[in-house]
Amino acid sequence: MTDNIKVIMYTGENCELCGPTEELLKTLAELSKGKINLEIKQMENKEEIKEKLGVEKPPIILLGEKGEIRYTGVPLGHEGWALLETIVTLSTKKVQIPEEYVEKLKNLKKTVRIETIITPTCPYCPYAVLIANKIAIASEGKVISDIVEAHEFPEIAEKFNVMAVPTVVLSTKPYQGEIFSVGVPKEKALLEKIIEIGTLNM
Repeated sequence: MTDNIKVIMYTGENCELCGPTEELLKTLAELSKGKINLEIKQMENKEEIKEKLGVEKPPIILLGEKGEIRYTGVPLGHEGWALLETIVTLSTKKVQIPEEYVEKLKNLKKTVRIETIITPTCPYCPYAVLIANKIAIASEGKVISDIVEAHEFPEIAEKFNVMAVPTVVLSTKPYQGEIFSVGVPKEKALLEKIIEIGTLNM
């Protein structure tokens, strides 16, 4: 790791997975030797949080200065190594995306959300997540990557009639978009669709 990164976790009462998630993040922060700046917040005002985040229950993890990477649910199972790689990429900013796309991402007229619906046992999901995450990092806040754990947030999975994962949804408002792909998306096609959505005059 090179640069410091900001991590915020929203926790709350009656949340079985919040304790283990908090311990995981505290361990990562300790191992980072000060590179991870971790803040734990109680999710107290549910209506206020729902308006801000689109959901009203924890755990929620925000990574990056602008919260450009978001885990709606816990990064368990196969998602563990993708989380570690995402943290390193946030710190180094080495995203390996063609510069022509990076410039277009930074100049989007509106924020675009990549919502990747996953499960912990899916071996392909981390690859879809990493594509979305590095696009969000490259955009410097113009793209948000939201990784949604389908078992913890079934209401979101059901809204899009998710039958297989990863399912990738593109939107400009939380959980109000359309499915872009089922399976790991092609990076170039995803970039071009994001740029199209983000530059439309609507």
